[in-house]
This record gives sequence, structure tokens and C-alpha cells, in this order.
Amino acid sequence: MTPWHRRLTDAVALAAVVVVTTSACASGSDPATVAGDGLTTRGPASAPADTGASGTGAVEAFRAWLKASREPEAATACAGLAPALQKRMIAELNSAGPVRVDSCEQMITATAQLYKAAGDRGDVDISVQDETATAATLFATYRASGDCGTVVMDRARGDWIITEQSQECGKS
Repeated sequence: MTPWHRRLTDAVALAAVVVVTTSACASGSDPATVAGDGLTTRGPASAPADTGASGTGAVEAFRAWLKASREPEAATACAGLAPALQKRMIAELNSAGPVRVDSCEQMITATAQLYKAAGDRGDVDISVQDETATAATLFATYRASGDCGTVVMDRARGDWIITEQSQECGKS
């Protein structure tokens, strides 16, 4: 195998690992709406939450974070992650392979490049498991990889931030 093929293989393998470690997966049971960008959403079981000062619900905030993480707009993407989650994601990425990062911004930039190399645009189906004015639990399924899991978000300080992501299923 040539060095170029080895790097490509490593990048694709790492992209799969990154998708697993940084993707929140959700299985949408009974999705009600499909937005024009392919995002499937299902409303909360209770009355819709007040979107507050930020003007967006949790689904929209998660979609904006995902877009920022793929562009990459590292500062914006990192602002959408709780500090403890940033540390865990950096540790998982560093333990998974040849890419080493020291900061959230480096992690976002590196993973955006890997997603791009793997052709993963971040298409995701999202269902709302619970949403209030200050907390939300979403379930996201990434179409390219089949990875899915729970995304827990908090809005105690105005803007939605992701406080927890889990991987619960996946093809990788």
C-alpha cells in the first residue's frame, strides 16, 4: 500500500471513529415533519417550549451547531459544547488514532476535514424526546454512517449548549 493510500485509509478510519465519538445519534420514532434540508423533526410530547431570547428551539440550535462543526466555524461550534463535553471529546479523539489535538478548536477543524474527506455532509434525522424552555433531549441519527444517540442540551444561560452526547447505534 502506498503512503498516500495508507493516509487515505487512516483518514477514513479516523473519520468513522470521529463520527462515532462526536456524533449524537437519534432514532426518530414517528417523525412528523421533514424539513427541506432533510432534517426530520418530531415535536415534543408536551406543549412546545418557549424559545426565549435566542429565538430558536433545541433542534434548530443543534442543527446550527452541526453546520458550524462541519464548515468549520470552530469558535462557534466550541461555544455550543459544554466545557466538560469538549474535554471528553478531545480525549476520545486523541485516544482513537493518529490525530492529536489540544483544544476544542483544533478538534472541530480536524474532524471537519475528516468528515469532508469521507463525504459526510452531516445529514441528520432528529426527534425531540423532551424539550422545555431550559432543557432538551434529542435523538439524532446520522444518515451517512447510521450512527445515532441522545443529545442533551441546556439553556440555563440563554443559548442552547450541548452537555452530553451518546452513541447508541451505528453501522461503523
